[in-house]
Amino acid sequence: MWPGVIPDLPPVVSYPLAADRPPVPGEPAEAVRLRQAMAQTVIDGGWAPSEPVRDALRTVPRHRFAPEVNLAAAYDGGDRAVITRRDEAGTAISSVSAAWLQADMLESLRLGPGAIVFEAGSGGYNAELLAHVAGSEGRVVSVDIAPWVVRRTRAFLTEAGSGRVTAVEADAPLGAPAHLVPRGGFDGSVITYNCWDIAPPWREQLAEGGRLIMPLEMGGYTRAIAFERRGEVLHARRFTYCGFVRDQGQQARPAPVVPLLGGALALRFDDGPAACTEGLEEALRGRRHKVATGVTMRAANSDFGSLQLYAATTLSSFCRLVAHQDPGEGVTGIAKDRDAPAILGEASLAYLIHVQTKDGDSPQGKEWEWFAYAFGEQGPELAERLVATVLAWDRHIRAEANDEHADPVLSVYPAGTPDDALPVGDVLDKVNCRLVFRWPGRDAVLPGSVEL
Repeated sequence: MWPGVIPDLPPVVSYPLAADRPPVPGEPAEAVRLRQAMAQTVIDGGWAPSEPVRDALRTVPRHRFAPEVNLAAAYDGGDRAVITRRDEAGTAISSVSAAWLQADMLESLRLGPGAIVFEAGSGGYNAELLAHVAGSEGRVVSVDIAPWVVRRTRAFLTEAGSGRVTAVEADAPLGAPAHLVPRGGFDGSVITYNCWDIAPPWREQLAEGGRLIMPLEMGGYTRAIAFERRGEVLHARRFTYCGFVRDQGQQARPAPVVPLLGGALALRFDDGPAACTEGLEEALRGRRHKVATGVTMRAANSDFGSLQLYAATTLSSFCRLVAHQDPGEGVTGIAKDRDAPAILGEASLAYLIHVQTKDGDSPQGKEWEWFAYAFGEQGPELAERLVATVLAWDRHIRAEANDEHADPVLSVYPAGTPDDALPVGDVLDKVNCRLVFRWPGRDAVLPGSVEL
């Protein structure tokens, strides 16, 4: 309505039409069938042991929050996430996560009836799962920085929601608006995008004993970690391998990257500033040193993940070496667009890759071994450090089943906590917090930052 057309009517910029959409009843029988099948797949995989989470998977209409795809894609019970938006480069910036991962994070929260939950990264479906588990007396505050995401979420919630989710446009690292934070804090909080750091409000707005579930990047490797608040300290209770879209708010941190050999290689420094690489290109044009670890595996990449995280959190001068050309064209042997754990010395570099050492007619007959490769004068010494790391991992961390590898005892302290107030362990410093890792078999080390 234009101002002045009707006397005494105040000027209006816009009407919130999305909030006035009536609920749309009913759904195709095929959606019901596919939803039950998806829920059963997640349950059979062991990701939803509790009845409240199982019931949420069977009840909440996932397809109503993912109209970009057909019913079969929306209810894929495997590793498939539904991408809802990409940036100009084609990178996913918004999605509905894989159902098994959403169920696993829900289970880790351990919500009770009437729980009040904070969600960072909106979309609607995950928030409705949370609301369903929390029950009729519970509620969810879902925050997202993108206006279009919030508008979309509100529309979906109006059409297919429970009425117990509040979608708010805000930068999630700032926490929930004060008037929406319950007295005593949230019973649980879940972050649905990759985070390099832990925002202080996520701890401060969490109730004592409440759980924060978030995908945290450590040395460039991500785990969905369930933290439990005890005073000012967060204690890790569970780790899950995962991958999410990246943070886009004020806490987003692009990793420093140093190109080498005309861009054929690059070093990524995911924690800390870029190290000095003077003389390294000359070293890379020289002789390559090779050391076998003697540690083998039966399937490529089958249990590399726990070794990567172990190396990233226990080795000083850690970085990742990325190859941008085919192995046959380069000097490293790293597959194109893949990376390898690495450590730096003075004009020297060592990195870790697995090499197939035995072929066979079946996957069980094939074998790979880890090797340390190095360049530069200090290369042999750096390679031996990597070999020692692999041997320690094989002795203390590795297990026969990939999902049974030992996890570290991880505690998170506020930034500024003095070294003498930290427990003994390997310390990784972020901007807002200090992470202390205590891995099985690690000798006592004095508190202090991992040198980068």
